[in-house]
Amino acid sequence: MKRQLLQLLLTGLMLLVINVAYGQGTTTSSINGRVTDVNGETLPGATVVAVHTPSGTRYGNITSSDGYYRIPNMRVGGPYTVTVTFIGYKEFKQENVFLTLGQAFKINAKLTESSVTLEGVEVVAERGGVFDGNRTGSETVVGIEQINSTPTVARAIGDFARFTPQATLDEGNDGFSISIGGQNNRLNSIYIDGAINNDIFGLAGSGTNGGQTGVSPISIDAIEQFQIQVAPFDVRVSGFAGGAINAVTRSGSNEIEGSAYYFFRNEGLAGRTPRDGEGTRERLDDFSAETYGVRVGGPIIKDKLFYFVNVEQQRDETPQPFDFADYDGDATQAQIDQLVSKLNGYGYTPGTLSGNPVVLDSDKFTAKIDYNINQNHKLSARYSYVEADNIEGVRSSNRTLNFYNRSESFLSKTNSLSLELSSSFGSNMSNKLTVGYIGVSDDRDATGQDFPTVNISDGQGSIRFGAEPFSSANLLETSGFTINNNLEIYKGRHTFVVGLNAEFYSVENLFIAQNFGQYSYNTLNDFLTDQPATDYARNFSNVDNITGDGSAAAAIFNSGMIGAYVQDEFQVNDDLKLTLGLRMDLPYFDETPTNSTFNTLAIPEIEAEGYDLQGAAVGNFINSRATFSPRFGFNWDVNGDRSLQLRGGAGVFTSRVPLVWPGGAYNNNGQNLGFVDENDFDAIFRPDVNNQPGVIDPTVQSGNIDLFIEDFRVPQVAKFNLAADKRLSNGWIFSLDALWTKTIYAISVQNVNVGQSVGNLTGTGDNRPIYNRRDEVVQSNNYGRISVTGNTGRGYAYNFSGTLTMPMTNGFQGSISYSYGDAFSVFDGTSSQNSSQWRGLHSIGGRNFDQQLRRSDFSQGHRVIAQASYRFEYAKGFATQIGLVYEGRSGSPFSYIYNDNGNLTSEDSRERTLIYVPLNASDINLVDDASAGTAGEQWAALNSFIVNDPYLSTRRGQYAERNRNREPFTNIFDLRLLQEFEINAGGKKHTLQLTADIYNFGNLLNRDWGRRYFVPQNFQLLNFEGFQADGTTPTFTFDGVDGNDPSDGNIDDSGLISSRWQGQIGIRYTFGGN
Repeated sequence: MKRQLLQLLLTGLMLLVINVAYGQGTTTSSINGRVTDVNGETLPGATVVAVHTPSGTRYGNITSSDGYYRIPNMRVGGPYTVTVTFIGYKEFKQENVFLTLGQAFKINAKLTESSVTLEGVEVVAERGGVFDGNRTGSETVVGIEQINSTPTVARAIGDFARFTPQATLDEGNDGFSISIGGQNNRLNSIYIDGAINNDIFGLAGSGTNGGQTGVSPISIDAIEQFQIQVAPFDVRVSGFAGGAINAVTRSGSNEIEGSAYYFFRNEGLAGRTPRDGEGTRERLDDFSAETYGVRVGGPIIKDKLFYFVNVEQQRDETPQPFDFADYDGDATQAQIDQLVSKLNGYGYTPGTLSGNPVVLDSDKFTAKIDYNINQNHKLSARYSYVEADNIEGVRSSNRTLNFYNRSESFLSKTNSLSLELSSSFGSNMSNKLTVGYIGVSDDRDATGQDFPTVNISDGQGSIRFGAEPFSSANLLETSGFTINNNLEIYKGRHTFVVGLNAEFYSVENLFIAQNFGQYSYNTLNDFLTDQPATDYARNFSNVDNITGDGSAAAAIFNSGMIGAYVQDEFQVNDDLKLTLGLRMDLPYFDETPTNSTFNTLAIPEIEAEGYDLQGAAVGNFINSRATFSPRFGFNWDVNGDRSLQLRGGAGVFTSRVPLVWPGGAYNNNGQNLGFVDENDFDAIFRPDVNNQPGVIDPTVQSGNIDLFIEDFRVPQVAKFNLAADKRLSNGWIFSLDALWTKTIYAISVQNVNVGQSVGNLTGTGDNRPIYNRRDEVVQSNNYGRISVTGNTGRGYAYNFSGTLTMPMTNGFQGSISYSYGDAFSVFDGTSSQNSSQWRGLHSIGGRNFDQQLRRSDFSQGHRVIAQASYRFEYAKGFATQIGLVYEGRSGSPFSYIYNDNGNLTSEDSRERTLIYVPLNASDINLVDDASAGTAGEQWAALNSFIVNDPYLSTRRGQYAERNRNREPFTNIFDLRLLQEFEINAGGKKHTLQLTADIYNFGNLLNRDWGRRYFVPQNFQLLNFEGFQADGTTPTFTFDGVDGNDPSDGNIDDSGLISSRWQGQIGIRYTFGGN
């Protein structure tokens, strides 16, 4: 019955959508203002026409009874010529008007009678768009000039999103991840030409389609402008808790304009290993990274129909250096050679340890058509295709030896389409319809031969080889269709917005982790001598038990979100605009398969243990429940001359949920997948992936179970923003911005297959509870973790920033921002698996019972971002441009935990148990160790470390808290040098550009500058060595830390954002246009 009602509602909404109108991310700009005579009397019926000079595109409207006019849905960029006419008055023109994305450019015109001397049009705006009546919340716009002057080696969205003070960028295995306002990087909205381009399944750190390969979703050469919105109080913009990233692609004009370009880097354009000893400073292994591309745009029919095409090919290889001498584990080179020999005896080649490269081959294509149907109707259509083939070479470090064939191979293909129709109906109504489609195919495989996964503990290190555990059976097909319409009605000083938004997604996901079998050993010798594994796990298909991608155990489901909203933009007077709106969003999900065995047998056992499932059961999935997002915003030109602007607002923002979270319920239901472990047998290593240990009994259900409470809500936050912009006497602009974000709904997870504690630790001040993870709640079948995902309302974030902007003057422009932000959460949602959300929680009193509000992984800390460029022209047709970017930022937060392999509290096989900080030597039981020294020597070293740690020294006799320490502050400069040669031939402009981009330019100047340090987010400070005879008094060893800082010796030297400088050389030929 619920399903029928929902289908009826969706059908009704679709009929309403078809009969009204649809819009999405910001794609256009607008001009508005008021027309009066010199005495301030309104001139109703005056004609305002704006012409986009390069394309001849015309826009226009007439003034209302009180003299106001609005010209919406205008193409970004320029220049525009704006003309104002009225019978009996002189015609006025304003030329060289440039529009930025989302801007409302204000032109107030005072017209003189025909017999009176011309006085001109009063224009109140500027090209940068800071003083903009549409601007209420925090946002950043990056135009084509800044795109051209910014150092960029990656040529990715992150290179430009970093100019947002509230944003934090990190480089991971999937390229850049972008956290905005202290929120999860997966909770952003990403739009290209108004259509959603999110990774809807939510696996890519970048949040973009194909992002798991590290590829950018579109060539930077295809982009006209970026807009990053942190707190837009316009109800048309939604689908995020962090921020909205809008990109608008280039369009053709009346002149054929194009460019061909080539970028190159290799080991000769990179510094040496950033070490103190000259003898150990080595160059990168040989590699090559190249990008080729062509773009061209022009007219098909002058002033009417235009085209733009961009083609780009990328061939990147990035080595990841490693010196075995830096390894902290116990294994010697001779033992590693013995291990390789043993693996070769199985017919398996594990690969290398050093220099394991990251390889990315990609092809991008974008084509766009713009059609000026007439002055009132404009049509734009874009098609993009991106294919990327990535080998994510796994990197060794001082704590981990990773053999190359532990890497993952990833092939991704994305097709995307967008269609936008902008229309004006008379002078009092306009409409924008946006339709989008995305189709993504992701195939993730293990490199090398099919082989089980092996993890070996090795003292202070670990050794890993065999198949990457999550790539053994991993295929994903997603598609999305979106339709959005915004109808604007102008009535006097009011602009009423009525909008509808519909998003429909389909998913087919095959994911069987550890499908080849996963073995864990306490020592390397245990593996070499064929001892039983200390831990064994294998997931398999219950549908057909076929290993690898050939299995039919894929989860297939549909979901979507329907939205409707109304808004009133009230121009109180020339200087004050108020915005008030309300948005309703209704998410929906397919019902999951039912499992009567689990519901009948397991649920009573769980509830008898005292857990409240809140209606969760297999087949009893999320109720469709509407969410409401009221918003209010204001913009006040205090002095009426755009010298001081106050702006801000408050509102609720409902985010899309990464579909991988609810998607777990379609996969992990006790019927689709099964699981075996070493509980009932000795796991002796078997190299054949099709002949793994354990007996599969089809009558016994097994594997993890993913449940959701009936009233689960998608992520939702409230944002409060207050800002001021002040134009200084020299034309510079100073802005202050304060943002507060309060969690309304975030995810929370419990593992209800964990029983109550069986006791407490003894012998010291640490008396936390301990568990028996083998004593599971559900005894009726062989289930693993039973995750119940619900919501928490605990969490908040804040950010304060100040920005000084220097508009373009005599070829120079720049800006500098300082921001400080912090964020606190219970669950950060950093995992793609619901059970891992729970396993990743830091614990003191048990992860089900000690879900405390603590500092988030997305906490920003202090951050300074500055950029400047200077262009000077000389001789005839020569120009040089210098662009410099500086970023200084606090390091990422990290936590002090035990190295215990899950054996200290025994709640789970993977623990993130926060340490207890001892008061004195008698408050911790250290034991003698051959490598660490006597207990007394260890205490002296540990005590010294605590004394010298500013945080731990304050926690004596208490537990360390999550993420209370940070990596060291970093200072990085990036540089771009551009040399330009221009000639005019046949009345056309031809330009040759040579560029040099240098990431971490400071390290090129001085080898001690530009160092980035890496500390594991969970730093294992103490080693758990077992219990004393009483079984509850733990013993530990302390191996020491280099110096008194966990970051000592951990210099980050991987990827583009590393501690060594890296350069890129480019050449570009441009003809026509600018």
